[in-house]
Amino acid sequence: MATNQELYLERQKRMETTVGLGQADRVPIVPKMNFFYANAYGIPTYATLSDVHNIIPGLRKYLREFQPDAVWGPAHYDINALEALDCTFMRWPGARHGIGLDQSFQILDGEFMYADEYKEFCFDPTHFILTKWLPRRYKALAGLSKLNFHNLCEMAIFAGVSVFDDPDVRFAIDALQQAAVHSKNYLAGNAEFFKVAEEEGVPMAVTMGGTCPFDLLSDNFRGMINCVMDVVAHPDELLEALDVMTELCLSTTLNGLIAMGHKYLFIPLHAGVDEFMSPEAYAKFYWPGLKKLMMAGIDAGLTPYVFCEGNYNTRLEQLCDVPKGKVVYMFEKVDIKRAKETVGQVACICGNVPTATLMYSTPDKVKDETKRVLDICAPGGGFIMDTSIVLDKCPLENLHAMFDTTLQYGKY
Repeated sequence: MATNQELYLERQKRMETTVGLGQADRVPIVPKMNFFYANAYGIPTYATLSDVHNIIPGLRKYLREFQPDAVWGPAHYDINALEALDCTFMRWPGARHGIGLDQSFQILDGEFMYADEYKEFCFDPTHFILTKWLPRRYKALAGLSKLNFHNLCEMAIFAGVSVFDDPDVRFAIDALQQAAVHSKNYLAGNAEFFKVAEEEGVPMAVTMGGTCPFDLLSDNFRGMINCVMDVVAHPDELLEALDVMTELCLSTTLNGLIAMGHKYLFIPLHAGVDEFMSPEAYAKFYWPGLKKLMMAGIDAGLTPYVFCEGNYNTRLEQLCDVPKGKVVYMFEKVDIKRAKETVGQVACICGNVPTATLMYSTPDKVKDETKRVLDICAPGGGFIMDTSIVLDKCPLENLHAMFDTTLQYGKY
């Protein structure tokens, strides 16, 4: 019987061969997951958001029961830190928002940078983030809006630092210190997650990463709807801000992954769906920053693991503009046959058994859908069996049907 270390190396080789567009012994199976590790084994979602260490028993049970070829890291927020900062852009389970303890969190689309502030942001993004963006997103940090670091030279230093004795500023600093304590525990819980996966003989797939420049701006600053409209209403300002965002992405996203020795750079794509912008606008505003982020990751020895959320049928040719065998693309809604014929010739693809089928259907229907995807995507290699979107809940027998079918029909 193989040891966990031997299984780890076997699975790692299977993944590496497949990502490189080779044909391993069989199709790897790596379903996207988040709260499933908790919910499937009786651990409330609220418990994992309160302390990510609480998910570890469920993680061990999942890895031993299903034996995946790689495992997704926990995409959790720490609600203690969010509460310390008085977060405005999220809702999470518990009494604060009146959401059931077994429900997930929800990020709300909001405007935290106004259309007439593009120039100010581009002039000094750090100052803007500190004095406007943070106070708008976190009520406890409202006092930071009183800071001004544009000129601290000579005697201006006295006016600049005197504001730190202001009660609102002191309150904000205290909130940051409280959030820091919870954040350290959160990071330690993630580190334990990674360690346990390795102990159980399963490599990490997605651990951490970052959004591409357009999504960083739309998700966090302008709001998705506003940012998509800015393609038409403020194209020049948008392009200048995207250049700034690209530098922020490159300077912050890669260092942590490299330092921790992780292999994959996770990039979820949000605003780039077919419905939100034309192919021409996608090529001008969205793709350049995304490609720069991917290429920077590849140059640093990482493999971009890109989640194409929503409909992506009109983007397939654009996605092919990457080095062969260096990128993984996951698809939620796409003509998977056409994706195999286009993107699948230059990059590993993941598809895309509907998460709704896993959650609400029967084992027989899960088996049929899994086999359909295998028949299209498995030939020739370069394919990883996956769900359409992140799986939080489903009957165990349905997930077993997906795994068993992949193992039976995914052999080469």
